[in-house]
Amino acid sequence: MTRVPLTGGLVGTVSSPTAQLTVGGLSVGTAGSPLSRTLPGIPALGETAIFTETLVIPQGAAFRAVKSGAPIIVTRTFSDNTAAGTASAGAALFPSGPGSEPFSVSRLSLTFDDRSRVKVLSKGSRLRALAEINTTGVGLIIAQWEYAPAVTTAGTPIFRPLSLVRRSVAGGRRVVITSPPLPTRFEGNNIVRLRITDPATRFDEPELQYYVTPESPLPDQQPPRLLLTTSPSAGTPLTQTTRFAWQAVPGAQAYKLEIHPGDPGPAAPADQDLVVAELPLDPAPDAPATAVEPLTGIVLPAAVTETRLKAFSLQHLPPNRRYRWMVKALGKEGAVLGVSEMKEIFKP
Repeated sequence: MTRVPLTGGLVGTVSSPTAQLTVGGLSVGTAGSPLSRTLPGIPALGETAIFTETLVIPQGAAFRAVKSGAPIIVTRTFSDNTAAGTASAGAALFPSGPGSEPFSVSRLSLTFDDRSRVKVLSKGSRLRALAEINTTGVGLIIAQWEYAPAVTTAGTPIFRPLSLVRRSVAGGRRVVITSPPLPTRFEGNNIVRLRITDPATRFDEPELQYYVTPESPLPDQQPPRLLLTTSPSAGTPLTQTTRFAWQAVPGAQAYKLEIHPGDPGPAAPADQDLVVAELPLDPAPDAPATAVEPLTGIVLPAAVTETRLKAFSLQHLPPNRRYRWMVKALGKEGAVLGVSEMKEIFKP
């Protein structure tokens, strides 16, 4: 702030109450504290005072600037108690960082409320899904929870609306959206998804599967049988074309393919001398049990004994790593009737 030369010199105080904030010519608030400095009034030479301050810009002002594409203009007006005039000066602030980027959804991940991605449960059970969303920019997410009942999933799934979602978000943040209770009155393989309608996404939206078993009394507790797998063979890489196949288990209501983390490094090469024998089901297999939740997987009806993983399932598996896979045969109330041996596979 420069005080013009004074003819005879006069002690005076220059001051400014607060900084005014405008965006696109519209006032969006104030910032800063009052500034004041008393100067001795040097005649003829004039005087200069330097004020240094740190301003906190209100969130609303930053949001308006990002949406409109206009800078935030910070203006200070100073007055001198020895004169009637005032002087003003401004500075333009251009928001930067994640909140200033165009509004978009960069990532969408779905899990059930226990963080699993495949679920087998009895008829009438309670179940919810969670969506984790990463965004850039500032805006409003408009989406809809939808599910495809089991009666439609044998062919092309027909999705039905569950609830509408409208969520205002600020860029660079992780947003978690919980679904309403999912319908569990339809026996068989059901699918749920969160379909984002605005902003437009550039990726295939993931889906979750949950298999509902018929109502029945608790089954007798029997050890699971050995489930024999026939594909893929050892050394086969894990891709979208990899075929997983197994032999049927009597009494099975569904089959669950699980992919678990493996040891680091490439998978062991296929043993050329390995012969797969067509053995009968063993009522007491020595199959390894695991309490660790699978990284991904799929649930299939009892009539299906082979499958390939979809792209959104493979996205949960980083490349150049080893994994272990297994198949479970599930009976009523989700009882495990058969378990395959845990086998290794490498994703290039």
